[in-house]
Amino acid sequence: MRTTREIEVRRCRPLLGTFVEVAISGTNAVSLERGINAAFAAVEKVHRLMSFHDPDSDISRMNRDGFPKSVIVHPWTWKVLETAQQFARETNGVFDIAIAQLLVSRGYLPKPDYRPDNAATWRDIFLRKNCRVFFRRQLVVDLGGIAKGFAVDRAIAALKASGVKAGIVNAGGDLRVFEPLSQLIHVRHPGQPAFAAAAVRLSARALATCGAYFARRRHRGQHVSPLVDGCSGRSTRDLISVSVTAAECMVADALTKIVFAMREQAAGLLAQYRADALILERDATASWSFNSSCHTPDGT
Repeated sequence: MRTTREIEVRRCRPLLGTFVEVAISGTNAVSLERGINAAFAAVEKVHRLMSFHDPDSDISRMNRDGFPKSVIVHPWTWKVLETAQQFARETNGVFDIAIAQLLVSRGYLPKPDYRPDNAATWRDIFLRKNCRVFFRRQLVVDLGGIAKGFAVDRAIAALKASGVKAGIVNAGGDLRVFEPLSQLIHVRHPGQPAFAAAAVRLSARALATCGAYFARRRHRGQHVSPLVDGCSGRSTRDLISVSVTAAECMVADALTKIVFAMREQAAGLLAQYRADALILERDATASWSFNSSCHTPDGT
């Protein structure tokens, strides 16, 4: 039913290990309802395909059967793998989806039934024609550092295909706004949740945030986090949060992990993707950004 007044529809569901919220507006109630259902269906599909915990997901099948034979995956999974491998090449392995074995050893992911090769890296993952994936060694892949952003992008695509003109999709801090909506997003300080450390104005753009403060745990007498440099295997200790804005949420999602490991050295890659980054230090409330699109609460 079409009306002359603006209608807002907001829904929230537990998916992707977090809460996914879709908020849209328009004048056609039927189109809005169809769009929000399509958006959640897209997120649910990504969840099924790329879950590390679901034994029937593409990721589980790859980890179980990708060595010594190959596995055919869904085109969406293929797209995420292709993007992850591209970031691995561009960072020389700092971003590495094969680092999951290290996360397993630290208790962040469940232990698999097989014995992976500890020397395996992203270089042992081969993407062949017709969505076929082959591992040169037994390894463990996890798309947790990029799949959530991809799910947000697919939800936005579903909304647009349903005729929805404006809205926002937020998956636990990975979010994307599509025009003509303009939204001011406040980034919380992980150590002080009531404190807004920065604000970002988004229009037709995505924002992803990751923080290690609450996720830290002890491993072999040291504090570690799930945010790991794929080259060194070390956790970043002096940062508590990184936020990145980009045109696509999948890109922003991956870049947050890269900036965590590379800091200022990631500036060239950010420029390549026309992305902006905001870093929050562990020992101060002050922040540093690569450019002027991110602002601290006092406007700096």
